[in-house]
Amino acid sequence: MKDINKYQQTLLAFLRRYNLVIFIVVVFLLLTVAVLILSNVAAKAGGTDVPPQSGVSTSFDQETIDRIEKLKTSDQPSDPLNLSQGRIDPFSE
Repeated sequence: MKDINKYQQTLLAFLRRYNLVIFIVVVFLLLTVAVLILSNVAAKAGGTDVPPQSGVSTSFDQETIDRIEKLKTSDQPSDPLNLSQGRIDPFSE
């Protein structure tokens, strides 16, 4: 019986001495669990995509098609730059 009483006294002394630290650790763990649960719920709720509306037109007019066909790829040479002679380069000597 004296052994149990001694252990109880040791345990109570430990709890009295470190009660603030134990409280802070428990609160931190509870907040961490709450954040993880909320994060999981938000990830599952945000995963649903809205289907596209059927009323949106996806066709192009002929002018847009012609402009796209005029575009050149990066391996094709571009048109030479037209530098007018009327301007003076301020950085040249």
